[in-house]
Amino acid sequence: MSDMKPQLSIRPDTGNAIKASRGLENSNWSLPNGARIAVWVVVNIEDFDLHYPIDGGESVPDYREYALREYGNRAGMPRILAELDRFGVRGTGAVNAAFARNFPHWMKECADRGWDMMGHGDYNNRKMHTYTPDEEKELISSVIQDIENAWGQRPVGWLSPGLQQSEYTLSELASNGIGYLADFAADDRPFEVPIAGSTLISVPYSMDVNDKGAYGRACLTPEGFRDLIISQFDELYADGANSPVVMVIAVHPYLTGLPYRIKALRGALEYISAQEGVWWATGAEIAERFRVGR
Repeated sequence: MSDMKPQLSIRPDTGNAIKASRGLENSNWSLPNGARIAVWVVVNIEDFDLHYPIDGGESVPDYREYALREYGNRAGMPRILAELDRFGVRGTGAVNAAFARNFPHWMKECADRGWDMMGHGDYNNRKMHTYTPDEEKELISSVIQDIENAWGQRPVGWLSPGLQQSEYTLSELASNGIGYLADFAADDRPFEVPIAGSTLISVPYSMDVNDKGAYGRACLTPEGFRDLIISQFDELYADGANSPVVMVIAVHPYLTGLPYRIKALRGALEYISAQEGVWWATGAEIAERFRVGR
């Protein structure tokens, strides 16, 4: 890789940027109407490349695992849309560019509902660090363009596939106009990430309040996932008494969109919606509030 670095106009600074964010003030901010917690729902809307391994698969290509995820894009997505609509919650889509190209009707449905959209790589089973620096530079630009073409707006947020980056990812995101990212599950409040002469806002994400971790690593039931979300909310809600905090609920249509699991999302949304002092927001709204609300 070293012989490729001189071809780039930016430095490989992801690791340095994370360290530079340590100690920066991030508690002095406020939310609309005096809310103590911002809650955002991230729907990981993904497509997969049959030429590369898929998590849980046994072969390449793996049509079994591919079909399970295809179910989410066909049958699971409308269930998640219906639950968010039920409670008047606008989602934030973490969108693979391949999904934007292959499922334009869902992109329109999300646009019509006022969702935010984050770039999420091209195919979900191609992580950012598997590309050469020049390939990654071209990829990020094309992902942003593909989402804009399908959604009608240029995305300002980013979630890397698997939350995996290369040393060049942050600089390339900044140079392409990305303003916030959700790759760093490192805080309960947004924080600034200085990079390439600008500043990205890291919006809190979670690998635990996430159906992939809940049903995979933790082997929870739908009731267990619902209770996990509620427990996380209760503790963060208490923490937000002095300085607002952020909570994410991360779901995937091929997991939460299954008929026997959709009740977990419904139950969690019902509980949180009954509480005072909650600001339901998108990723872009949280990032912008952090920029101006201090």
